[in-house]
Amino acid sequence: MHPLQEAFQQHHGLQCGFCTPGFLMTLVEVLGERRGLADDEIREAISGNVCRCTGYQGIVDAARTADRTWERRVEGDPE
Repeated sequence: MHPLQEAFQQHHGLQCGFCTPGFLMTLVEVLGERRGLADDEIREAISGNVCRCTGYQGIVDAARTADRTWERRVEGDPE
């Protein structure tokens, strides 16, 4: 799985799954362009997607984890 998908699973960033594709597509684009986003920047980036299940904290946590995971993988560290 993609690091972002793994992070969503780890942090319970999805529940019913209806909104998940939009969050994943948005965050792949945002994190592909810029690293080290603050929580408020992540929330701003995903503000166009609506989720009625998660409360967003799991999604923000997943984005932060994926950001760190991508950095390690780019540097050659598998985990």
